Amino acid sequence: MDQTRPRQPPEGPPVASPDPDDERIQRAASEVLDLGQGLSRELERLRLAQARAAGLRPPTWALLSLVAEAGDLGVTVSDAAVHLGVRPQALSGAVAELVEDDLLEREVDPTDGRARRLRITPDGLKRLTPGEELRQRLLREIVGQIPQPSVAKLVLTRLQAALKHSLSDNPKG
Repeated sequence: MDQTRPRQPPEGPPVASPDPDDERIQRAASEVLDLGQGLSRELERLRLAQARAAGLRPPTWALLSLVAEAGDLGVTVSDAAVHLGVRPQALSGAVAELVEDDLLEREVDPTDGRARRLRITPDGLKRLTPGEELRQRLLREIVGQIPQPSVAKLVLTRLQAALKHSLSDNPKG
């Protein structure tokens, strides 16, 4: 596709934006938000079940999962704290517990001697396996119930963008 050509508007009549004051639109938007909140609760139940399956407390499981997602590079304690929405000091107990149980390795970051980098161990990956099986079961369920996952992805992406925008410092701009 030629990236230099300007994008052409879609053919056909222009699509009017819905009237945000229309009562039907407001009711439907409220239902979407309610469904999103229900989805959030169910995803939290999934995270709790994954932590339980791994034999870990939910915050410890969240940290171990985050480090696993980072792969061989690992993650610094401060980056993990930002991602998990806590102060780095709040992770110290979970890090110590996971290192003591040989589920994580903690080492000095080679690029910043003050930082500590966390990497998952083979035992840590094994510990996450039962929770990953729950996730895979959910993925099979999604494929079975949603004929076009790309449409669901689009809707959820837009819902997430709307949430971020409404919580931004300048939601009108």
